[in-house]
Amino acid sequence: MRKITSNIAAFFAMLIGYNSFNLYLNSTQSRPATKLMSVERNKGKDRTPHKVLAGKSRSKPESYYSSQSEPYFNRWKQRFSSPQSNSTSAGKYLFFKHIRKAGGTTLRSYFNDVFSYHGRTRNKEDFDQSITKSRPDESDDVIYYVEQEFSTMDYKCPIIDPRWNNSLRIITLRHPIERHISEFFFSGPGQHFPIHRDQLYVNQTYTKELSEFLEENVPAWMERDGGKEGMVGKFNMLFGRFYVDNFQLRALAGCSSRECLEEKNFTDENILKYIQNFHPSVKSYATPVPKCTNFIQVQRTTNLLEMCSKMQKDDCSNGCDGPCFYPSVAWGEMKTKDIERAFEALKAYDVVLLMETFDEEDQSAWLSDVMGVPRDANFALHKKHASNSVVQKSNKREKTHFYRD
Repeated sequence: MRKITSNIAAFFAMLIGYNSFNLYLNSTQSRPATKLMSVERNKGKDRTPHKVLAGKSRSKPESYYSSQSEPYFNRWKQRFSSPQSNSTSAGKYLFFKHIRKAGGTTLRSYFNDVFSYHGRTRNKEDFDQSITKSRPDESDDVIYYVEQEFSTMDYKCPIIDPRWNNSLRIITLRHPIERHISEFFFSGPGQHFPIHRDQLYVNQTYTKELSEFLEENVPAWMERDGGKEGMVGKFNMLFGRFYVDNFQLRALAGCSSRECLEEKNFTDENILKYIQNFHPSVKSYATPVPKCTNFIQVQRTTNLLEMCSKMQKDDCSNGCDGPCFYPSVAWGEMKTKDIERAFEALKAYDVVLLMETFDEEDQSAWLSDVMGVPRDANFALHKKHASNSVVQKSNKREKTHFYRD
């Protein structure tokens, strides 16, 4: 059996190393955007994203996963076939922490194929049936799909939420600068870029038109605080059409305990009471509400059918019914302690992938082993075409350094 590297710490080293992206706001306004990218590129020549779970170990003879009590091979079967007598949660979940602009739609399509391979569905028919079903039947043998994209995760969730142990937990990460600028072009001012998007990247350099566009619009996008302030009142909501610094770090380092919230000077009693009321130590999450989970619709694109994450409705007004969806807070200044918290949360995942290596057979084969599907399946990750991408990358360099060359 191949030994697998879990180079999780590399992501945080990379995140800290590239945190100078935030220094752009403190630089002179005349500094060209292309120079910013060039500086980051030069600093990062020896910091290209490492394979998080795939490949030979560079520093340790044993992998993180080889030291775990539960073998990684066919963890799908192990997790979902085992009795739940030691848990207070009645649901089983495929939990996907969807970091925006980090290959989430591609993974969603892959998960749909995995469900099908195992003779299960989470499709429109299931969604329609869930509308009239307030609670699952005792005879139901359902694996619920829940995708957390728009909210932060309490870093203590793996310890305090009973649903975590009944879940197969997956997350994908991406280089911070690549992810930020991809967000800029997808949902920020860049979506109105005046030239054909296939021409964003020509001969491994920026066009003059793109350079001028970035120089004019990126600083304004990063400084736009109005929308950000509006999101703070939504507690754990991270996404809006504005720049959020340390996005991936905030997504994993949420706080829900009074001690942690007070440390962040979050003292509004009404908000504290609201968070406490939905905390797993107070509220029971034993029986899931089927319609408050996620369903996958595959047409020309792979979309979610849901009532709980982006547009919360009716019985799902408090969000999705799955691990870590209770309120937590990730706003405020991020410190070293937050990195430590996020690191602990990340270690609790079953699968940590890097978007930059989606098309590499090594990572794809390992994921297939975890999910209990054939490595050579026609839906294997390395065979998947990128979804929901405004620019198709044509070579390996573009896939890892598209916005930094």
